[in-house]
Amino acid sequence: MGLQVENALPDGFSFQQAHRVMYGTRTGMDFLILPMDTENQYQIQFYTDLEKSMDKEGFMDFLGNMYKRYPFIHHAGYNGNNMVSIYVRSEGDADKANLTAALSELSGKCVEHGLKNCCAHCKNTVSLHTAAVDNTPLMICDNCLSQLNDRMEGQRARKENILLGCIGAIVGVLLGSAVWILIGQIGFIAGIAGFAIVFGGMKGYEILGGKLTKKGIVICVLLSFIVILAAEFASIGIAVYREFSKVYEVTVSDAFGVIPEFLKDPEMAAEVAKDLIIGYILAIWASYANVKSAWRKVDEDPAQHTVERF
Repeated sequence: MGLQVENALPDGFSFQQAHRVMYGTRTGMDFLILPMDTENQYQIQFYTDLEKSMDKEGFMDFLGNMYKRYPFIHHAGYNGNNMVSIYVRSEGDADKANLTAALSELSGKCVEHGLKNCCAHCKNTVSLHTAAVDNTPLMICDNCLSQLNDRMEGQRARKENILLGCIGAIVGVLLGSAVWILIGQIGFIAGIAGFAIVFGGMKGYEILGGKLTKKGIVICVLLSFIVILAAEFASIGIAVYREFSKVYEVTVSDAFGVIPEFLKDPEMAAEVAKDLIIGYILAIWASYANVKSAWRKVDEDPAQHTVERF
């Protein structure tokens, strides 16, 4: 059975149901109270820079001895950075009175030691807002709230557009295929050509698609395999045109038209198949590290921030 938060809400405090947090002010200090159902207790927390206290050691001693004065307090302490936490055991109908008593003494001691609220992010002692950042309730200042909202806008602006991404990938692999065809004309098969096709596809997808995702990487790799095949046939067609044009009056389309006839020759077909196999192997070898890095980067990209001000 969960904590009866509605009956434990101190006077003047509000309860935010979606994030299950109570929040309010005592003697000018802003507090959060988080119900912890599984531990059957409440966590009172507030953000302050204890280094700015007039008597840090005295306040730490006060926290360390709270459990002696209040048997319902399980633990009280400072995280060493910006947050004080007090854990209050649930005693059913007494929860409201217990939380109110703890808050009253805390706020009084904060005034006595010259403590003020600070932002959970930047630690500045300015006007704060209660908000949930990535579903975590905290106190945050206007500047940090604005920065997080700007970051969210930037993330929303870079949502993936698969259609545009595919168009960009097609343009990219076609540009990369020019390297394959060029190298093929001088009689070489090089891994750099396959790398150029895969790299061009991923870069094109990212530019037009807004961002490169795992889905985009898969699309680019598949397109690259198709384009490598097309580039090999284009290379053959150009080679045929160059040779035939020395003797006959032929057009480029004529040269490409005779490719199927050439491939009926077992030796020619075997030679093309060998070139393609070697080309695919070299392309995979040259592109593997780049594709692996892009795939890992997608995993490492931070999730989009969510900010909800109460």
